[in-house]
Amino acid sequence: MSITILFVCIAGLTSILAFNRPELLHKLLGWPYRVKRNGEFYRLLTSGFVHADYLHLIINLFVLYQFGAIVEQQYQMVFGETGRIYYILLLLLGIIVPDVIDYLIHKDRPEYRSLGASGTVSAVLFAYVLFNPWAKLYLYGIIPIYSIIAAVLYIIYSIYQDKKANDNVNHMAHLTGAVFGFLFTLLLKPSLWNYFIVRLTDLNF
Repeated sequence: MSITILFVCIAGLTSILAFNRPELLHKLLGWPYRVKRNGEFYRLLTSGFVHADYLHLIINLFVLYQFGAIVEQQYQMVFGETGRIYYILLLLLGIIVPDVIDYLIHKDRPEYRSLGASGTVSAVLFAYVLFNPWAKLYLYGIIPIYSIIAAVLYIIYSIYQDKKANDNVNHMAHLTGAVFGFLFTLLLKPSLWNYFIVRLTDLNF
């Protein structure tokens, strides 16, 4: 079975259950203060399987399904038999790494909470960019944009919005997830850097 589909199903079912059970949502969401005070380190993972609402859930899981299927195949092509294991690590660490950074920043703020698979989605998207820098994406399903350009704009936007800090979106998790996904894939196979540069400088796309 596809790992991407399995992850989407687990996150979807868990989120839907949590929508109807506030105590479950309260138990699973990211809460750095509780992690520090009560040692609830499981939250560094479980926060990625619950979402704020159906729109948040649908967007995250649709993007993950769309790009995760491609990255999962590319991992298996590049890494062979260990590709599935590495891809599982990409998904899970895509939650954990941003949550650890969240913990370090917000562990003394009892009011701060976070949730959602956005870190993992960003990790998968930027792994996709590493493999396919000039692939066309369609912003809002209409506006064509190359993946490498979208990635640069995404980083700039995330940094800008994080500094403004005037909405309820965890832009730092998006940013750290994106950087993690790119670097993790590159560290697994450093020769991909040469591949990326060659693809990046090939303007016959």
